Amino acid sequence: MNPLESKPSTLQRWLSLVVRYWVYNMTLIHKRDNNWPGFGYSDDEKAEMSSLARRVPRPEYYWFVSINTVIAIALFAVVVVAGMYCLLAAIGGEQNMPSTPASLFFLSLALEAVVSLTIGLPLAMVVSAAIVGRWYGVADSDLPDRATTAHYFHKMWFQITRMATLMTCAVLPLWIFVPNDSKFMVVVKLIVPLLSPAVSVLTTAYYFSARLREPANNG
Repeated sequence: MNPLESKPSTLQRWLSLVVRYWVYNMTLIHKRDNNWPGFGYSDDEKAEMSSLARRVPRPEYYWFVSINTVIAIALFAVVVVAGMYCLLAAIGGEQNMPSTPASLFFLSLALEAVVSLTIGLPLAMVVSAAIVGRWYGVADSDLPDRATTAHYFHKMWFQITRMATLMTCAVLPLWIFVPNDSKFMVVVKLIVPLLSPAVSVLTTAYYFSARLREPANNG
């Protein structure tokens, strides 16, 4: 945080904390010479993010991820329940569900997915960042300045919104037009549960290996 700037407001501080943990997260990816699809950054941005990420202790970041996961899941559940109540109100009650057009039902699911990822997830990140930042007593001087915060937070939100919309538009037609008992869906239902543990283990190893390589690179 620029010492010449006035003390940030509470919301400004929370957003700066989100950026603090976001740049750490993306730096872990960049250290492996990789990029998340749809989350591209220039070389100058990567260098700036890496510099900001050095101020973040590893346990602090992991606490943020853990708390964010819990809060995000809770908010997703709230969105789904609220979406279901809105759908029931629109069709005149649960007794009319059997006669509800499939298109309306799937539209409701699509909207719930988009709202969960574009509003629920960023909101969870803000709340989680505020909690962890308070726990660790992060000083304002260790936070990105206002211009940096605005740049990376807006870019992060745009990237999440774009990918959430594209993924929903891609997956929803698959769900609508591919029969549930088709060979493709049967194979997907078989493979996904088997791959999930492996993906979780590999993802964890991916993050830790990036951290283990950092001291060697600095040396």
